Amino acid sequence: MKNLAIIGYGALGKILVSALTTQLKEQYEIVGILDIALDENEISINGISIPVFSSKEELYDSPAEIVVEIAGVGAVKEYAPALLEKGKDVLITSVGALANDELLKHLRNLAIKHDRKIHLTSGAIGGFDLYRTLSMMREVQASIESTKAPKSLNGAPYLEGNLLSESERVCAFEGSAREAISGFPKNTNVAVATGLATVGVDEVKATIISDPNAQGNTHKISVENEKAKVTVEVTAKPDEKNPKSSITAAWSVAALLANLADPIQLF
Repeated sequence: MKNLAIIGYGALGKILVSALTTQLKEQYEIVGILDIALDENEISINGISIPVFSSKEELYDSPAEIVVEIAGVGAVKEYAPALLEKGKDVLITSVGALANDELLKHLRNLAIKHDRKIHLTSGAIGGFDLYRTLSMMREVQASIESTKAPKSLNGAPYLEGNLLSESERVCAFEGSAREAISGFPKNTNVAVATGLATVGVDEVKATIISDPNAQGNTHKISVENEKAKVTVEVTAKPDEKNPKSSITAAWSVAALLANLADPIQLF
């Protein structure tokens, strides 16, 4: 059994903790949760009491061997470097933070220096194994088209306060994955993840569609070279409490942790 800590206890964090305390309770012990919105000393879920860290220093000094970030892109920059320096593996869900080349390089160097691992979840898209396989074959082109309801996209910096149509399907954005995460920081972690798994965030074409009739968040990823082509399309219902995210984002963390704990590794 490994000791695990979590940064973030929002809508997706709650799903993850529920999964850990039921399906993965024999593999992981949650030694604490860090979330500034929590004002109690501990929480109880599925009959298990979990301590709440009072400060980030308490997190750093905890016995956690692996720390899961499920709190947003800002949390990656704030906590990940110190966690690696403290000898802890880090699992990142807000992959969009790694569109920052300097941060990505810094975290990579720290992981090498301290012999740690940084795990990136596939979140709402999946297919990392196939994307990386084709990329190893060179000369790859990659794109991602994300379709969401207007309410999931409204409020993004790129829209500059304008509201998307509630009656018509429109293209809200076209550009690179790097531009997408800048303009839609709460919606496009998947675009950055696609870039990291393939040709880089500047080379991946990202398209965001606003569809009032969308029944969920749909991501269609295409990766191809002259030898092979992969197309993956995933539709997941948005979390009711956080419509900008899909519930599969939390479950992908649980699946990754299950894979790490299993002697048979799936790629």
